Amino acid sequence: TPFVLPLESLQAVAESAGLQWVNSDAEKIRAVQAAMAAEPAPAHLPRERKPAPVIDEGPLVLVETRKDLSQIKLPFETAQGSSPQG
Repeated sequence: TPFVLPLESLQAVAESAGLQWVNSDAEKIRAVQAAMAAEPAPAHLPRERKPAPVIDEGPLVLVETRKDLSQIKLPFETAQGSSPQG
């Protein structure tokens, strides 16, 4: 059996708090539920997959990621005394 709300006690609680109990129309609820059940399910569109990346099969290249910068003269270090031309 479906659960039945004790409307009288709920209405009394609402009125004691200065509120008004509003109950939904059961017939309208059933009509909307039937309309929702009658709706056709949306068609499932599978996700389009991205093409697999091409893996380079060539030789590996060693990349230097650390360099001693104490011996390298950078452009802003060499042009300290000269004024910029523009």
